[in-house]
Amino acid sequence: MTENTNFDPDKLIVSPLDELDPLELRVEIVNAQERFWGKRDLSGDHEPHWFRQFAAGGLVARYQNEIVGYLLGAFPKEGPSYIHLVAARQDYRHLGIGRRLYEAFIARAKANLEDEVQATALADNSNAIAFHSSLGFEGARIEDYAGPGEDRVFFSLRLTEG
Repeated sequence: MTENTNFDPDKLIVSPLDELDPLELRVEIVNAQERFWGKRDLSGDHEPHWFRQFAAGGLVARYQNEIVGYLLGAFPKEGPSYIHLVAARQDYRHLGIGRRLYEAFIARAKANLEDEVQATALADNSNAIAFHSSLGFEGARIEDYAGPGEDRVFFSLRLTEG
């Protein structure tokens, strides 16, 4: 549960990841991983290429000069936009930060005239599945999506008709 009862969403600043030093931000996030992910070790999901080649697709959420959330994503030249992962610091959960990051990414995809945004979630993550559904994503479980025995729910959000 959140500890920030005085949180003012109007003071949350969402900006492109590449407006900061992305590699420095990566170090900060990985070092603070427990504040975002608890006991789960997701350092492997924070490969440097997400902060180098794909930094332009990432977003960072700051509140009172602290990083409280981030999104790693990409806008490929061909194919749909893709959200790799999103995180809100544990003491800032359930305050709409993840939603604001997704909405900002989707708005950027629309501005880029993208047709679709895709994302995945662990098949047993009911919170992530409900979150994506609440944003209008359609999802389907795909067996072995991330390798043998690694099922994922694959989400797609159409941005254009057709």
